[in-house]
Amino acid sequence: MKTTLTTLLTSLALAVAAQAGDGKVVIPPPAPTCLWTWFAGGSAQTIQNDWEEEIYNIHLGIERTCTDSRCSHAFFLEVGYSDKDSGYHREEGAADVAQSLGLGMGRQIRVGVETMIMPITLNYKFECALVGNLNWYVGAGAGVALVDVEYYTDIDSATYDDAVFYAQAFAGLSYNITEAIEVYLGLRYAWMDDPSLTALGMFDDGITLGDKVSYELGARYNF
Repeated sequence: MKTTLTTLLTSLALAVAAQAGDGKVVIPPPAPTCLWTWFAGGSAQTIQNDWEEEIYNIHLGIERTCTDSRCSHAFFLEVGYSDKDSGYHREEGAADVAQSLGLGMGRQIRVGVETMIMPITLNYKFECALVGNLNWYVGAGAGVALVDVEYYTDIDSATYDDAVFYAQAFAGLSYNITEAIEVYLGLRYAWMDDPSLTALGMFDDGITLGDKVSYELGARYNF
C-alpha cells in the first residue's frame, strides 16, 4: 500500500511539473518605437530665371520614423545637374566677345558657350502626415555648386571652372502610393554665389541657379 501511494504521488508530481512547463509563456522583447530606414529618389525642377533650363536631381538618405509620432526626420545627400548651350552671333557682337576672351576667330563669326552646373548638398527634411496617404514636408540644405564653362569659336576654345557656395530651402506635398513608393510635388528656393570664371561680368553674371523659386516633381523609394 505504501509503495502504491508513493508511486501515485510521484506520478502526480511529474504530471504537475510537465503541465507547468507546457504553460510557460515566453514574452518577446518589445518592438523598437523608432526606426532608421534608407531611401533613394530623384526629381526634376523647372526654374524661372535667366538660366531657363531644367535641373535634374538624385538623392540618397536615411529617415527616422517613430510609431508614436505622425512626423519623421530625414537627412540626405543630393546631387543635381543642369547644362545650357548658347552662343553669340555676328549681330550680337561675337567678334568683340571673342576678343574679350582672347579667342581666335575663323570665318564663322560666332562664339558658342557650353555651361554645366552641378549642385552637391547635404539636406534635412521634416515630414508629417496630413490626411490618409498625403503628407507635407519642409526642409533645407547647403553645399557647393561646381561650375564648368567652355567658350569656343570655329578654331579656338577656352574652359573655365569654379566651385561656389550653394544653399536651398524646399516645401511641398508627398503621397505614398505604397509603403515603399512615394511621389512629391513642391517648390524650391536656391541661393548661389556668383562664380568667378572669366573675370568679365558680362559673361559670369548670368551663370546661376539661385535667387528664384523653382517647381519640382519627384519620386522616392523607401527600402
